[in-house]
Amino acid sequence: MSTSLEQELQANQCWKLKANNSRPRFDEVLLRNEFLAAPEQRLQKTQGLRHLLQHCYDIVPYYRELFQREKISRRHLRDASILARIPILEKAAIEQHTDALQTRQLWPGHKQAGSTQTSGTTGQPTIIQHSDYSLGMFRWLKQREYRWFRFDPRRTMLSIRPAAELPRMPDGSYIPEQTYLKLAAWPTLGGLFETGAAWAFNNTNLIGDQVITVNQIKPAYLVTQSSNLEFLSLQKFAPDALQHLEGVLAISHTLTPAMRSLVENNLQIPVQQNYGLNEIGLIASRCPEGGRYHVHAEHCVVEIVKPDGSACAPGETGKLLVTALNNPVMPLLRYDADDLAEAVEGPCSCGRTLPSFGAVQGRYRRIAYLPEGTWQRWAAIQMALYEIAARQKSAVRKYQAYQDQQGHFSLRIDCEEAVFAGVASEVRKAYEQAFATLQHPNLEILHTDQFLGEGGRKFQNFISEFTPEPDR
Repeated sequence: MSTSLEQELQANQCWKLKANNSRPRFDEVLLRNEFLAAPEQRLQKTQGLRHLLQHCYDIVPYYRELFQREKISRRHLRDASILARIPILEKAAIEQHTDALQTRQLWPGHKQAGSTQTSGTTGQPTIIQHSDYSLGMFRWLKQREYRWFRFDPRRTMLSIRPAAELPRMPDGSYIPEQTYLKLAAWPTLGGLFETGAAWAFNNTNLIGDQVITVNQIKPAYLVTQSSNLEFLSLQKFAPDALQHLEGVLAISHTLTPAMRSLVENNLQIPVQQNYGLNEIGLIASRCPEGGRYHVHAEHCVVEIVKPDGSACAPGETGKLLVTALNNPVMPLLRYDADDLAEAVEGPCSCGRTLPSFGAVQGRYRRIAYLPEGTWQRWAAIQMALYEIAARQKSAVRKYQAYQDQQGHFSLRIDCEEAVFAGVASEVRKAYEQAFATLQHPNLEILHTDQFLGEGGRKFQNFISEFTPEPDR
């Protein structure tokens, strides 16, 4: 099934900028970029990379030193293929060279506008400084993917996500359990486009409470993590709530083909997906027609590479590297996203000419198979470690939980010896307070730098013996 420029222009007509918004219609620029001829796509990539790489060479200390060490001169940066010669950037290098990675001068018209950080799901969050343009791109790209998914902005949306990813209560606190927060407009897009109302609900609420919320709100669109979506799809909803539900966006966790089939069969609506990083923004969105992920080429360059850094052949799965094109404040070149993806070739059946990649192997969860209370206790562990990291930079380098067949937990933590006792005490307290009305399984906390399943696949920070093996 294919689409066309004319069809996309028609689909874009329901998106109305707010009356007080004087910005140009950048969404229409993005729309036309989707159908550029291949030579024009390559030219845009070359120009974007050249601008960024020369900026890095001239006034970003980390890259100036790196280019000199790798014997890459400024004239080499005219050719986009030079990107493959630049060493891969790991998260550890960002922590070690935070200051040197920041520019000494911004591009004309750009200004520093804040920061984002990784979720800290495996250790210390990584903080990235951004320009206003870099942060602002997220809204336009989010609108593009919602257009692809045929989400109508006039309808309503419900987000069921971790508390830290949701809007705060009026007093600045997290949304309490069994409480949903009503918003006047969709998250991210409400300040730019006219949209319907939205609601936010914490994903650590029991599945029954989530069903009650869906039945009460009757949203047109649902956004939630893939593992939570699968669990929800197994529940019984009120018929009128299902009739109102028109689309779902599965985020964060891996959605296997079997999970997708189960959800779509049970809910009788298509499941949409995207791929993004807090460090960079929205990277790619899954094509509703062709099934591959189209890269938002105006914002980033994606490579799928082998362990030695060379490009994967079509059909091979390799490390996913991202180069951010719009953040001169703290440029990230060939950033290792710690995810795996499949390399593809040839045009997509949808007719769009944007670059693309295949299935992503990310963090794998199957909440529906876990004993009652497991997900809430795991969330309590993560929140405790997140708050520790916010207070004590680099206190926790990495962590991983394992649940055995009896439901008991062992938590491996890599941290300084001097802080381990305090970290363990705080985590244990949070664990035992989570769903205190339920008998909590044992929790063993280990001080170690050895973790399970680190053999070339995506690192899993939570492993349960109750979770089935993933299908492909």
